[in-house]
Amino acid sequence: MPNSLLLLNALRLNALFSGSSALLLLIAGPWIAVQLGLNSTAPVYATAGLLAIFALQIWNIVRTRKIRTMEIAAIILGDIAWVVGSVILVALFYSSLTITGLLLVDVAAIAVLYFAIQQIRGLRAWRRSANA
Repeated sequence: MPNSLLLLNALRLNALFSGSSALLLLIAGPWIAVQLGLNSTAPVYATAGLLAIFALQIWNIVRTRKIRTMEIAAIILGDIAWVVGSVILVALFYSSLTITGLLLVDVAAIAVLYFAIQQIRGLRAWRRSANA
């Protein structure tokens, strides 16, 4: 069996972070909406729902230990899209965000970027060991 420890650990952290973030968004939706300069909690709750689905999908991979390259690539692309979206959000709505809102967006983006990098490293290691 190819070595998948790095990849599975990165996916596990991503799933836990995404699930925890979804829960935080659900619990603190109104407060987070204010920090992000939003007039409605709908985008916060929609993001929470999408993050929960994303976390469950990732967790299923970790649970089953079935490494499907295209599925992992889609997760990595989703993480990269999150980081790019965060940069765009901050660039376009900087004046609407509170300092706390900026920190929330930036810390989440840095964490997600870390997961993407580790997942790329893990996928490459898995592919090398599968081809050895």
